[in-house]
Amino acid sequence: MRAFQIGFKLQAFLFRKLRTIGCFAALFACSTQAPAQFFLNGSATMLNDSCFQLTPGQNWAAGSIWYPDKISLAESFEAVVEVNLGCKDQDGADGIVFGFQPVSTSIGTGGGAIGFGGVVPSLGIELDTYQNTDLGDPAFDHIAIVSNGSVNHNSASNLAGPVQANSSNANIEDCQFHDLRVSWNAATKLLRVYLDCQLRLSYTGDLVQNLFGGNPEVFWGFTSATGGLNNIHQVCFQYTTFLNQLQDLVMCPGAQVQLQARGGVSYRWTPETGLSNAGIYNPVASPTQTTTYTVEISDACGQIFYDDLILEVLGDSLQLDIGPDTFLCQGQSLRLDALTTNAVYQWSNGSGNAFLDVVTPGLYEVTVTKTDTFCIGTDQINITGILQPEALLGSDTTLCTGQTLLLLAAAPQNTAYLWQDGSTADSLLVSTPGLYRILASNACGEAEDAVLVAIESCREVYIPNVFSPNSDGINDRFFLQDGGDVTTVLQMRIFDRWGGMVFEQTNFLPNQAALGWDGRFRGKPALEGVYTWFAELVFKDGKHELFSGTVTLIR
Repeated sequence: MRAFQIGFKLQAFLFRKLRTIGCFAALFACSTQAPAQFFLNGSATMLNDSCFQLTPGQNWAAGSIWYPDKISLAESFEAVVEVNLGCKDQDGADGIVFGFQPVSTSIGTGGGAIGFGGVVPSLGIELDTYQNTDLGDPAFDHIAIVSNGSVNHNSASNLAGPVQANSSNANIEDCQFHDLRVSWNAATKLLRVYLDCQLRLSYTGDLVQNLFGGNPEVFWGFTSATGGLNNIHQVCFQYTTFLNQLQDLVMCPGAQVQLQARGGVSYRWTPETGLSNAGIYNPVASPTQTTTYTVEISDACGQIFYDDLILEVLGDSLQLDIGPDTFLCQGQSLRLDALTTNAVYQWSNGSGNAFLDVVTPGLYEVTVTKTDTFCIGTDQINITGILQPEALLGSDTTLCTGQTLLLLAAAPQNTAYLWQDGSTADSLLVSTPGLYRILASNACGEAEDAVLVAIESCREVYIPNVFSPNSDGINDRFFLQDGGDVTTVLQMRIFDRWGGMVFEQTNFLPNQAALGWDGRFRGKPALEGVYTWFAELVFKDGKHELFSGTVTLIR
């Protein structure tokens, strides 16, 4: 069923004209999607044009937001918002109330009353995350429909519930946004509450007569509070029939404006005439004649909502074009030109000039308002940043025989490569000696680098074939020697001619005479003669090799 707007759209051109004049008087600070202006109380803060934080993560805080214009409960409504109850479970409190009351736009009692206490008369959709046993709270995070500023479920003010808030999880203080939908059917007097796409509560009753003494006009908003425990509480608006989300516009002939809906996962605009894409939330509209556009919004729960606007084509012709999407080189600037006659300008960064000098990438939009006919046009440009190219191959290096080296071009994206052999990949596998060069280029310039690669044997070791352990200080020990190729001698053994082991050493480094054989066996000088040795070595290229040979002992 189509949800009808509450609150009148400015149908007459005069009113639309005056609204535009109002923007003019406010130094052109308005946009085609003016955010709803709520009264903020206590700790409440505005995060962006659709999200509010009601309380920070502090004890004894209370915050509320109330819309300044009353709505009528004599008419049906749909409200879809996302609520975040914070991240603390066991030590979190207290919750959020979606409230309706005719009293004022101020804050209520905090703590366990969740900022709603004492507001009489009132209707509240309570999301409570703390168990106050004296109020009849269950152990799980719960939803209830309450009235007259009381969240006591043991009292007559409790209209429905409490029930577990999420049908499958007792905890909704999980750092996640939860989809809250409240639906009121004025004809059947049926109030329904959904959370995370599931119907959790319903109540049938004459709210206007039973709660508000026959007066259907009420304020609406959200309250929250913390007590001896706390949580961050936030609410984000997705879709409400309370707010005229799509505002009627007057577009200059020949111009274009960007429409913007929100609150859904898919969108369908009709008619498609004059739209850049009828299936997105923010199509660019450039009709040649006045058109009423309707958008069908499907939310995450599969609910369908509708909104519409009148885009009137009227006034002076405006050909606005700040250029196609482009790129910006590092350290450069780009001037965007929206200059036209009899106009004022509003850029997305707040500038009011006809020109905008851009030095950082991003999406830039300008709204131009003709001061003689008060029609508007918009245009936007997406500017991508490109870094200056770099070519960094690293230092000259030496490979061991049989090793390979992968040269990587350390350059930014959108870069083309050319190696000395003509290849254009972003890497090159090297296995032979030589000078390797790369040229990196993109739209912002060129850079080049080169690296010299040498090849050498990495398994050179010197093992003597004779030694003379006669204590003359010359060649007194038999030990392995190298120039840095050996990383570990895992084992070295020496045997006499009868096969008896006369020496053993394990896990040591070469070039250490003190760890070599001193020509003694069992503390006595060994006989002169030929001895056989075996050694297992690990080289710097990671290879293990077993060596053997003979050494002659002379005195």
